[in-house]
Amino acid sequence: MQAVIMAGGFGTRLHPLTYKRPKPMVPVVGVPMMEHIVKLLKKNGFDSAISLLYYHGDTIKSYFGDGKDFEISIEYKSAESDLGTAGSVRNAADFIDDRFVVISADVLTDFDLKAAVEFHREKDALATIVLTRHPTPLQFGIVITDEDGKILRFLEKPAWGQVFSDTINTGIYILELEVLNWIPQGKFFDFSQNLFPALLENGERLFGYVASGYWRDVGNLREYRRANEDALWERVKIELPGELQKIRGAEIFIDDGAEIHPDVEFEGRVLVGKNVKVGKGAFLSNSVIGDSSYIGDGCTVERSVIWDDVKILAGSVIENATIASGVAIGMSSSVQEHSVIADNCKIGDNVTVFAGVKLWPDKIVEDRAVLSESVIWTDRVGGELFTRSRVSGAINWELSPEFVSKLGAALGATLAKNGGTLVISRDPDRASQITARALFCGAMSAGMDVEDIEMVPIPLLRQYLSRNPRTAGVHIRKSPYDERRQDLIFLSGDGSDLPTAKCRKIEQMIVREGIPRANYEKLGRLSRPGGVISAYKSKMLEHIDVQVIKERPFRIVVDYEYGASARIMTDIHERIGADVIALNAFVDPNHLTKTREEREAAFQRLAKIVKSLDAQIGFAIDPVGERLAICDEKGNIYLDNELLYIVTKLYLLHHKPRAIAVPISATMGVNFLAREVGVDVIRTKDEHLAMMEAARRPDVAFVGGTRGGFIFTDFGFACDAMYSSVKVLEMLAKSNVVLSELAEDMPEFVRKEIEVQCPWRAKGKVMRSLMEYTQKFPRDIIDGVRVITSDAWILILPDAERSVFHILAEGKTEEAADNLIEQYSDLIKRWID
Repeated sequence: MQAVIMAGGFGTRLHPLTYKRPKPMVPVVGVPMMEHIVKLLKKNGFDSAISLLYYHGDTIKSYFGDGKDFEISIEYKSAESDLGTAGSVRNAADFIDDRFVVISADVLTDFDLKAAVEFHREKDALATIVLTRHPTPLQFGIVITDEDGKILRFLEKPAWGQVFSDTINTGIYILELEVLNWIPQGKFFDFSQNLFPALLENGERLFGYVASGYWRDVGNLREYRRANEDALWERVKIELPGELQKIRGAEIFIDDGAEIHPDVEFEGRVLVGKNVKVGKGAFLSNSVIGDSSYIGDGCTVERSVIWDDVKILAGSVIENATIASGVAIGMSSSVQEHSVIADNCKIGDNVTVFAGVKLWPDKIVEDRAVLSESVIWTDRVGGELFTRSRVSGAINWELSPEFVSKLGAALGATLAKNGGTLVISRDPDRASQITARALFCGAMSAGMDVEDIEMVPIPLLRQYLSRNPRTAGVHIRKSPYDERRQDLIFLSGDGSDLPTAKCRKIEQMIVREGIPRANYEKLGRLSRPGGVISAYKSKMLEHIDVQVIKERPFRIVVDYEYGASARIMTDIHERIGADVIALNAFVDPNHLTKTREEREAAFQRLAKIVKSLDAQIGFAIDPVGERLAICDEKGNIYLDNELLYIVTKLYLLHHKPRAIAVPISATMGVNFLAREVGVDVIRTKDEHLAMMEAARRPDVAFVGGTRGGFIFTDFGFACDAMYSSVKVLEMLAKSNVVLSELAEDMPEFVRKEIEVQCPWRAKGKVMRSLMEYTQKFPRDIIDGVRVITSDAWILILPDAERSVFHILAEGKTEEAADNLIEQYSDLIKRWID
C-alpha cells in the first residue's frame, strides 16, 4: 500500500524551535519526528510513500532522499500555496494509484496500521478515520460512531461546551482512490471541515476505527517535552538509538562514540547520542543528549532535551529546558524550567535564563546577563495568538508597540495583498492610543490604507463597516477585567467578527520570517473620516419612534461608566425629549476596568439615585457600549436572566416575529413568553459570536443575551447597549406601563449552580458518558448538554480554562432543581472514577 505523509505544516506553536526548520524535522529522542513515522510505515508493510511539502520542504528532501536508507520508496510533491489537508492530497493525485493511508509527519504513534486497514476492508468503507481516546480532546476533532463503527457525527476542534466524547480524530485516514473525486483541484479543501462532512451528508461509507496504542500530537512545546519523556521511558514503541546500560541504578542508552567520564552521576533514564562527551562530575537525569554535544565538568542537566552539536561548559545547570542545535552555553550559567533556546544561540558565562524564557535563533547573550523575559518580542505568539477573533496581552509588554506594528503588517499582508482598507477604533485609554498608532503603522507598511475613526464604542465601528464595507476592522480597548491587559478585537469588512480561518492565516504570517512590505508607491495612506458619530445617531433616530417617546416624557438616570457612550447619547436624549440625570458622563481611562464588588456598588448607587429623584428608569451602559443593566422606578436592579425576561416580554408586546434567539442557559421563562404569542425560540451558544450568527438569520428579529446584551436585528447584528436603552424607552412608552409592572408576573423559577471538580484527563470521558446516558432524554447539545424534564432543566458545561464542570439547573420548584443537581453531580463523580 501507499502512504501519503503530510509534511507541510508551519509548526508555529513550536516556535522558536521551528522558526528555521520544518516541524517534521524536529527531533524526538534525537531522531526527526518524520523518521519515526517512516519507520512505522515500513514496520506495517508499506513499501512507498509520498511526502507532501510546503514549508522548508528542501530540508526534508535532503534528509530522506529517495528513501533507500529507510528501506522505503519516497517521492515528493510540493504545493505553491496552502491548499489545506485534503487539497494537498488532491494535488498529488498523479502519484496515487490505489487505496492509500494519510498520516501526519508530526505525530508520535505506534498504532497497528495493518489492523486499521483490515477494519477498512471488512467494512467496505470509502473512508476510515483512525480514532483514539484522549483525556483532553479540546484541540482535536471529536467523532461519534455507532456500535458498528459508522460515523454519526463529528466536530472539528470544538469548544469545551461542544465536547460530547473523548474519541478524537488522529489525522490518520484510510481512503479509497475514488475519494479524490470529491476534492476540488487547486482549491483550499480540508479533510475535517470539508471532505468528511460532505461524505457524511451524502450517506457515503464513512467509518471510524478506534485504535489501541500510543498517539500524541506534538502540537506545542509542552507536548514536545512530554513526547520526548514518553519515548525515553518507552511508553511508545519506537526504536531508541544506542545500547541500554545500567549504571548505579540508572538506565542509560549510549550510542556509538560517546565518551563519558567515570565520575558522571546518572539518575532515572538518559539517552546519550553519538560522539557525545560528558565531563567529570556532571549529573544527568531523565534527559536526552543529542549527537556530538559536549557537557562540561560539573554540569547538571535534568529533565531536559538537548539537541545535536550543543556545547555546555563547566558548572552550568539546565533544568527542564529545551536546547536546540548548535547552541553554546558558557561556564556557570543557569537555564531554568520551561525555557527554550533556539538554534545557534550563544550564551555567555554566568548567565541566568529565568523560567519560561524563549530565545529565537542566532541570539547572543553577554556574560552575567539576567534574562527574565524573552529576547525577541515575536515570543508573543509562542502559543495561540488569537482567542476567537481577539488578541489579548499585557499592556506595553506582550502587546508592545513593536509587536503590534508587526501584527498590523501581518494583517495587511494577509488580507490585503492588492491593497485594502483597515478601520481602527479605540476606547479612551492612553495605552489604546499607542496601540492604535502602532497597528496602523504596521498595516500601512504592508500597503493597506487605514481609516482611524478614533475614540468610539465598538457598536459604532460595527455600524460604520456595515454601511461602508472595508477589508477589516480592529477595536482596541483596555480589558474590562484586568487594568494591566488590553484586547484587540478583529472584525471582517462588514463588521462581524473575523473568521477563525483568517485569524490563523494572520498568525501564520506573523511568525514567518519576512512579512512582505509594500514598495514606496504602494504604501498605505492614513485618513480620519468624519461623520461617524452623526451617521450612527441618524440611523438610531430613524429606527426609533421619537414622537411616541416625546409624548410620554421620561425622567431617566444614565450611568455611562466613564465610557465614550456619553459622546453619542447626550444629543439622542435631547432629541427624544428625555429629562436625563447623567452619571460618570466624562471619559476617564482609570475607571474602565471594575471588579465585581465595584460593579455591584455602582448598581446600588444608581438605584438610590433613581428612587430619590423619582425617575422612571435607570440605565447602566458598560464602557464598551455593548451591555446594559436596568433599574426600575422602585430601585430594583435587573441583570442577566431577569433583565432578559423583562426586555423579551416588552419586545413581544409590540412585535410578532417568527423567531427570537437566546443562549442555551437562558431562563425557560422566555419560552413561556414566546409560546403565549406563537413565536419560536432558537437556542444558541452562550457567547456574543453565536448571538451575532443568530441575528443574521432571516427569521430572527430579536436576540437576547444572559449578560445584558441585546440585538434588535432591524438596526444591527451585534449587541448595542446604547440603542437598546432607547428602544426600551420606546417600547415602554407604547405600552404605557412602568417597568416594575412588567416584573410582577415574572415566574419564580429556582436557579441553582454548582461546580464539580474534574481532572482535565477525565473531561472527555465524562462528556462521552453523559452523551450516552442522556441519548434517550429530551436534550440540547448546542453548548454542553442541556437535559429537559417536565418541571426543570439542567445544563452540564465543561469549563474551558479550569478543571471543573459547571452544572446549572432551573426548576419550577427548589426540589426539582436540587434533585437534578444531585443526580448529575453524582453521575459526573462516578464517571470520573
